[in-house]
Amino acid sequence: MNTRLLYILLFLTLSSCSVKKKETTTNTAADLPIVNPALPGDNPDPSIIRVGNVYYATSTTNEWAPYFTIYKSTNLKDWKLVNHVFPEGFKDMKDQWGENNFWASELAYDAKQNRIYAYYTAHHREIKGNPGLQCGIAWIDADQIESGKFTDNGPVIIADDCGAIDAFELQDDGKIYAFWKNDGNGCGKESWIWMQEINASRTKLLGQKKQVYTNSQPWETALVEGACFFRMGDYIYSLYAVGGCCDARCNYKTGIARTKDLASGTWEKYDKNPIMVSNDRWNCPGHGTVVRSADDRLFMLYHAFNKNYDVFVGREGIIEELKPGADGWPVLHNVAVANRPKSELDFFDDFQKDKKLNLAWQWPSKLQRPVMTFESGLRLSASNDNHDLGTFLGQYIKTVDFDIIAEVNIGSASTGICLGGAIFKSKWPGELGAIGISASESGYAIFSNLEGKYTVMKQSEASLSGVKQLKMKVDQGGRYLSFYYKNEASDWVKFHGMEFNADKYAPWGMGYRAGIVAKGEASSNGVFKSFELKNN
Repeated sequence: MNTRLLYILLFLTLSSCSVKKKETTTNTAADLPIVNPALPGDNPDPSIIRVGNVYYATSTTNEWAPYFTIYKSTNLKDWKLVNHVFPEGFKDMKDQWGENNFWASELAYDAKQNRIYAYYTAHHREIKGNPGLQCGIAWIDADQIESGKFTDNGPVIIADDCGAIDAFELQDDGKIYAFWKNDGNGCGKESWIWMQEINASRTKLLGQKKQVYTNSQPWETALVEGACFFRMGDYIYSLYAVGGCCDARCNYKTGIARTKDLASGTWEKYDKNPIMVSNDRWNCPGHGTVVRSADDRLFMLYHAFNKNYDVFVGREGIIEELKPGADGWPVLHNVAVANRPKSELDFFDDFQKDKKLNLAWQWPSKLQRPVMTFESGLRLSASNDNHDLGTFLGQYIKTVDFDIIAEVNIGSASTGICLGGAIFKSKWPGELGAIGISASESGYAIFSNLEGKYTVMKQSEASLSGVKQLKMKVDQGGRYLSFYYKNEASDWVKFHGMEFNADKYAPWGMGYRAGIVAKGEASSNGVFKSFELKNN
């Protein structure tokens, strides 16, 4: 064989190997590094499922509507908000049964039916106290989850021992099981994880309920909750949370238990519990769900506070691989780091896309969706709702050093931007309070109702018209607020002497919302040309 022919054959061989390698490469979870937070901002009690090669996640929305997020990802790294279980809030619920405490949404995929079920907790509007906490179930065809509407079955899990929360579904051996926690710690009784078989339409529990486990190890506090279940090998494993979850005094931790037989009622708790605790990066980790990736790895999506943010941002969705140890128990290694670029956390809305409200916007859960139209921007109907604050639309913040900027049309309504949470020391669930800056025909105003009464703290009287820009700067770890306005040809003008410390107003169980507000008579409107959240 001559040398020229040898080179030709060698070239063709290498080329064919290269093409074959390219053809067999698939996109798996291993192809991309894990990026956290997976779900930035206030996304507590997250749940995750996989449908084919697509992942869907959901999270608690607390006292905000729309209820229960639906996120989508194809790689466990990049997530997009695509829908909500109840886009119109309580109006979408069967008989509008839910009043507040919109907690712990949990997704389950039934491959035989090609349906996705969403379990969730809400407080029944006709029942007082903890017994009013019940678990509802809504469903949607899997191919409709990104744009369709869930059908609500209403409350299905109703506990007579202090209410039911934190429902979860496990399909095993041809049967479907529902698990939940009785909220005993809320009414002076023991908290247990319970289980009961449920029918295929998820409308009725079957047979008798059984106790699964309660707090029994020395490290556990007065409750167990947020339990998820998955099968690995010969065992069914359960990850669960103990402790206080939701404020600066939290002490949440995560443990694991297992059984070979659900019917036996015998559960073995890991002797090396807890398997996940607070560390130098994250505080109070727990209450999540395990998913098996397309390349057969186990990941847990759970919530934790970023220690750099304290409780300002809320509990964020964190993803971490769950790996079997030498003793066979799957454990978490507390190695997640906050490595999502801040540039991915910015938000801009000119209210032009499809003339619809961006899915990121929220409003107080007890109120109906605010009236709005899209004419040269967002035209938001004014009111004196929310303890005289006005009509409010907000979205959760994702860092603690950022600017809120809006361009507004001047009119009779006080049109502005604000940082909102719960009114200070209000009875849970808290009523909406906020601090911000607004503009109207009579001038600029710095306002607050965080103490329960609407107060103009400082104003600049002037005859205004046209389009103006407003800015709030939030820095020093979220504890320092300052206020600015900008005329057509000027630089930013600061309201001096109006710096504000928002530290003590951080709401229980949820982070602050950055938002827009329109205060005035219902016949008037706040008109917004653009809104921006710029992280520094």
